[in-house]
Amino acid sequence: MEKTPKTAQMAKIVESGTSNYEKVAEILQQKNTSATINEIVDTTSLARSTVSRCLTMLRKEGLVVLTNEKKGRQSLYRWIGGVPALETELLEATNKHVSASLLAETYDALITDAFALFSILLENNNWEVITNLKEGLTDTEIHQRVGNDIPLDSIRRILVTCDAHNLIKINRIRESAGTNFVRLFEPLFRVDSVNKDLLSDLIMLRGLASAIRFEIDNEPKNGYIHPYAILLKLMRNLYSSLQDTVLLTTNKNEQELFARILANVYDFAPDLDRVYRSENWRQKLKYSKNIIIDESSDHLLLTDDFTKKCKVNMIKQVSGNNE
Repeated sequence: MEKTPKTAQMAKIVESGTSNYEKVAEILQQKNTSATINEIVDTTSLARSTVSRCLTMLRKEGLVVLTNEKKGRQSLYRWIGGVPALETELLEATNKHVSASLLAETYDALITDAFALFSILLENNNWEVITNLKEGLTDTEIHQRVGNDIPLDSIRRILVTCDAHNLIKINRIRESAGTNFVRLFEPLFRVDSVNKDLLSDLIMLRGLASAIRFEIDNEPKNGYIHPYAILLKLMRNLYSSLQDTVLLTTNKNEQELFARILANVYDFAPDLDRVYRSENWRQKLKYSKNIIIDESSDHLLLTDDFTKKCKVNMIKQVSGNNE
């Protein structure tokens, strides 16, 4: 399963020359450790008030953090990534979900990960952004709807991820903020369209996850069930009947592949390359009647005849289980 990264183009913090912000940032980057305001003042020869103002702005953008450590009586500041960091630092910062609006203005490999969209469903309060997706809204308008629980830069990261996975289509409506920090908070993206069918699928997955979470945390209550408990029970019965149908196949090689696909969700050919290692499972697949590899996506796909047989058996079993 190969990621398709898009080149991260970093916004330059200055148009020409070296700004005070860049001087402060460079000192923290070069030290590769924490530094006090006095240490930065001594190194840059800038006024203490200027350094303090630069650090405040860099902290707001998530590029610098104020640590809990102290040197003497002075607090220590540490650089954690962003402009003008190297691309590896940018990716590392994004991976740690560092809050930085400048990061939201770039694409990177993590956004195009195959399951990035599904990670959003269960991560922090990000679901609020999904439920507020409407055609015509800008990122700042969505931010106003969800309140202060989710930073604007996080909303932009979610929108870019949703666009990369075809849940929505967005238009970038301004150029990079560059040296103008105020422009970071101006609308950057507008939602052109929302894939309502895919959105319904995500709502279903979120509901199933919520029902499972409720079962984990709570004792059954007489006369009451979770709103998605009915669907969860049906899905469990369908999954069980699908496993039974697989066991009815006579080809042992297929049974083994089906077992890995269903139990481990190894539905990408590269996944099975990793699992089987030296064993040539692709050669065995040539003799399979029910499974193929889709050359365009590397997904393992089932034939129509097999899926029709599965549907018949699954409906029979589920109907019997719910009588």
